[in-house]
Amino acid sequence: MKKPVFLICVLLVSAVIIFSGCVSEYEVTEPPKTTPQPEETSTTTVTPTPTQTVDPIKLLSNPWSWSSRVRIKDVSISDDGDYVGGVSTQKAIIKTPERNLLTNLVWSRGQFISVSSSGEYIGIADNDFVILYDNTGGKLHSYNTGGTINQIGVLDDGNLIQGGEKSPQLSAVGVKGNEVWNWEPGISTAKVLVFDYSADGQNMLVGTQDDRVYYLNTESKYMYIWFKDVSGEVEDVKMSDDGEKLYVLTDDNKIHSFDKYGNKNWEKEIDINTVEIEISPDGNYILTKPYNAADSFSFKNKVYLLDQNGNVKWMKQMGSDAGVIGISDDSEYVVISEGRDLRMYNLDGDERATYHLESQYGMFFVCLDMTPDVSKMALGTTNSLLVFG
Repeated sequence: MKKPVFLICVLLVSAVIIFSGCVSEYEVTEPPKTTPQPEETSTTTVTPTPTQTVDPIKLLSNPWSWSSRVRIKDVSISDDGDYVGGVSTQKAIIKTPERNLLTNLVWSRGQFISVSSSGEYIGIADNDFVILYDNTGGKLHSYNTGGTINQIGVLDDGNLIQGGEKSPQLSAVGVKGNEVWNWEPGISTAKVLVFDYSADGQNMLVGTQDDRVYYLNTESKYMYIWFKDVSGEVEDVKMSDDGEKLYVLTDDNKIHSFDKYGNKNWEKEIDINTVEIEISPDGNYILTKPYNAADSFSFKNKVYLLDQNGNVKWMKQMGSDAGVIGISDDSEYVVISEGRDLRMYNLDGDERATYHLESQYGMFFVCLDMTPDVSKMALGTTNSLLVFG
């Protein structure tokens, strides 16, 4: 007697599945109205990957160094730390486990370098060109953007993303030098100032010169999902690895928090001139970098650590300029440079280790990148590339 009831249930479930498939073909730009139900728990036993323990004191000891004689403008490191890149105006280096690459080349106006997370690809921005190499130093392509480049990023599939001031202001170039996609802001004169993307490269947060931020999905037909007008020129943008948490810093020293649907969570004004933010990969913490633009003796070099709700977890007032900032993958460590000193703190703000920059390695720190577990760090100074770990 229960079979007819079972058959009706099957038909109802099938109808729901078919209807759901139709709906999924359309983009959703609003949050779901109902609370998602938890997925069924798998009974498969998963063996966790051992986490490497970092000794901060040992890490900040005896770095490998390469002299560029001039300021290192940008650094980048693969997730495993095996491939490290640094670029100055006319010289660049890719440090690999076997040898150093690209050191014999002279650039016209080197600006940016990006190593893919896997370490398989390396991109360099030189003047109006973006050049892609493999991790043996083989040149894959050189692409002319036709204008000033403000940022680059290389994905694990070899797609090189560039954002700049010439149409198309944002584009991705494939391994063969073909344009995979391009996007232009609604206003033709707008310039792409900064961008960030999710770990899979599918979602992007883009800041433009017209005081706007755009949320893009590179796999959708038109890419554009939504935009927001913010209170000032965009200084920096950050997106969590899953693309769920979005943060925007504007030149009026305000941090704006959005979700992926464009809903504003909060806005917080920092009480000093702030030019950069870094976030933990999960987006749960935000670190701020102050800048004494007027070179005033009364300026207070305050570095704030905020939680995802905009609450101040702690603040540190530095005795001199803050140069570089960073947060490790699990938020266990926070890295801040103060003049010649590079310091590691735990999440509570307790100092764990310090490295003092000797004069032969430069006057101060300029740029930083590190592996997710902070077992290796790449830092550029006024005349050297340093690799810790």
